[in-house]
Amino acid sequence: MNDNTEIDIEIQLSELKVWADRSLFYLSKMYTEQIQKGQTYDVFKKCISINILDFTLFPENSEFYSCFRILEETRHILYTDKMEFHVLEPPKLPKELTEDSNQILLWAKFINAERKEEFEMLAKKDVYIDHAYQQLQLISQDKEKRLEYEAREKAIRDHNQLMYEAEQRGIQKGVQQGIQQLVSTLRDFSISDEIILQKIQEKFHLSKEEAKKIL
Repeated sequence: MNDNTEIDIEIQLSELKVWADRSLFYLSKMYTEQIQKGQTYDVFKKCISINILDFTLFPENSEFYSCFRILEETRHILYTDKMEFHVLEPPKLPKELTEDSNQILLWAKFINAERKEEFEMLAKKDVYIDHAYQQLQLISQDKEKRLEYEAREKAIRDHNQLMYEAEQRGIQKGVQQGIQQLVSTLRDFSISDEIILQKIQEKFHLSKEEAKKIL
């Protein structure tokens, strides 16, 4: 950003239970990589993590937007402003907007919009959203960009279907057979062993060593 703030924006479509640990790891990495040998600590810039999640990360809370900073537990004194985590959970978005809807809600609705009518309605409410909508229309008219988008959407659908079918087979034939089938299916699609290992861990809640043994 113009004030030297560094921002990491991520969009996650499938549920990942360890998301908080993952985002902390990558933001910490971004922060520590700013300093080189021999430099003083005043080189650090503010680092912000923005997470847009197509799943519910905090089921106990109905709010779609959360902001986390490092605060003292009882007096809420800010320890440092150098790290922030912003989390958007679109599945929690309210169906209708109100007159006092803030910019965060408007942007979240824009990101989550699917129909032309939704985009146009939101574009009328904010000049920056209107600009973003115009850019989106330009991209949509670009044949190459549209083909890239459609190819990506197809890959996501295929991947989700693969995971669903593999999980269903796992339920029917037992966890062990399900894992074996998942590995086989992913390898058929030339997916690397590193990613397969990660999928086994996530889907079957295994340790890295257990997953490695099965793989």
